[in-house]
Amino acid sequence: MISLSLKWRVSLWVSTVLVAVIATICIVAYVEFEEFHLRNIDRTLSAMANGILATLHDRKGEEQMIDKDIHAITGTSAQDPSTFYRIWMDGAPADLFASDPPESEHGRWLRGLPEQSGPMRESLTFMNIGSQRSEYRAIWMRHKLDEGIVNIVVASSSHYTYHEMREFLKLLLILGGSLIVGSVVAVMWSVRYSLHPIHKTAERLHRISRPNVGSALFDDLKVPEELHPFVGALRDMLGRLDKVLQQQKQFTCDAAHELRTPLAVVKSTLQATQMHERDANEYRRAIADALKDVARMEHLIEQLLVLARMDENSEHIAAAEVQLDVLLRELAEACDQRIGRSGGKVILEEPPVTTVQGDLDELARLFSNVLDNAVRYGPSDGTISIALKCKPDSCATVCIHDEGGNIPPEALPHLFDRFYRVDHSRSSSTGGVGLGLAIAREIARRHNGDISITSEPGSGTLVCIRLPRT
Repeated sequence: MISLSLKWRVSLWVSTVLVAVIATICIVAYVEFEEFHLRNIDRTLSAMANGILATLHDRKGEEQMIDKDIHAITGTSAQDPSTFYRIWMDGAPADLFASDPPESEHGRWLRGLPEQSGPMRESLTFMNIGSQRSEYRAIWMRHKLDEGIVNIVVASSSHYTYHEMREFLKLLLILGGSLIVGSVVAVMWSVRYSLHPIHKTAERLHRISRPNVGSALFDDLKVPEELHPFVGALRDMLGRLDKVLQQQKQFTCDAAHELRTPLAVVKSTLQATQMHERDANEYRRAIADALKDVARMEHLIEQLLVLARMDENSEHIAAAEVQLDVLLRELAEACDQRIGRSGGKVILEEPPVTTVQGDLDELARLFSNVLDNAVRYGPSDGTISIALKCKPDSCATVCIHDEGGNIPPEALPHLFDRFYRVDHSRSSSTGGVGLGLAIAREIARRHNGDISITSEPGSGTLVCIRLPRT
C-alpha cells in the first residue's frame, strides 16, 4: 500500500470535502431551478383546468360557446400547437371536447395516460408526456358534476423549460468543474505554503553538526503560531543534546586525564628502575608503587564501567525487597573495622525494620560510596554516625554524618558531577577519582529516590539518602 505524504493526505481530504460541497450545491441549485420552472408551468395548467371547469359549469348545453371559450382559455390554435387538451366523462364513449383527433400524435398521448388509482373520485395530477424531442407537461383534473365525473387534461409544451434546464446543467458543470479544479489547486498551494516552515526547519536540522548543536539555528525562523511548540521542542531537545555532548566530552577528557596520570607514574617508575642496577628491595618498592597505580587505574575503570552500565539501562533495575536495616548494619560493621585501627569509630543508631524495593548490590554500592567519602575526607580518628529514619510520607531516610565539614559552599552544587573533586589540584593522595558520589546519585535516582549534602566547618558534613519504602 502506497503511503502518501502529509501534504497529499491533507490536500486530498480537503479537496474531497470541497468537491462534495460544490457538487451538493450544484445538485440543489439544479433541483430548485427545475422545481421553480415546473411550478410555473403547473400553476398555468391549473389555471387553465379551473377555467375550463368553470366554463363547463356556466355554459351547460352550449357546446359551441364552451369550445370557443376553451380555445380562448388554453390558447390552442392551428398555428400554435404547443397547448392541447381533452375533456370527457367517465364511461362516455366519446370525448366532450378535444383539440386533436384520436389518431393524431397528441391524441394518442392524451388517450395513453396512466390509469388513476385510489378510492378518490376527484383528483388533480401533474405528469410529463410526449417524447424527448417533444416534451409536454400535463394536468389531469377529475371533478364530480351532476352528470358524473368529468376528466380535464391540458398539456403544454415544456421543451423550452427543459432546454433551459439542460443549458443550466451545462453551466453548472462548467462552473462547478472550474471551481473544483481551482479549489484543488488552491488547497494544494495553501497546504504547501503552510508546510513550508516545516521544510525550512528540516533544512536547518540537516545543517546541524557536532560543533553547532547548541547554536541558535531557529531564532530567525518565522513560523506560524501553531508550530511554536514544535520549534520550541526542537530547541529544547538540541539544548539537552548539546549539554549531553558537552558532558560526554568533559567525561572523556577527565577519564583520559585520570588514566594518564597513573600510567605516567607507572611508566616513570619503571623507567627509573630500569636505568641502572638496583637491589632486590628497590625492585620490590618499584613494583609495589607500580601495582598501587595499576590498582588505582583498575578502580577507575571499574567505576567507569558501572556508570556506563547504568547509563545504558537507566530505567531498568533488578527490583527485589531489600532489608535496609540489615544492609546498614553490615556496612557499618565493615566500616568500623576499617577505621578502628586508626582510632575512628562508626555509630549506628538502632534502625527500625525497613524494607525498600530495589537492587541489593546497587544499594550496597550507594551506601559504601558515601561511607568511603566520609572515611576519606573526615578525621582519621573521628566518628561517623549513621541514622535510619522512616518518615510519615512512606519514605526512608538514611543520614550519614562525618566530622569533616571542610567543603566550601560554592563546591556543594558540583559534588555529584562526574570527576569533580574539591581538590582542584587532582592530587591522588586521597585515592579518589571523583566518581563515587556521581554513582551514588545515579543509583538513588534509579530507585526513585534522591541524595543531598550539607557541610559546615563547625558541625561536619551530612549526607541524606531518601528512598521510598515498600
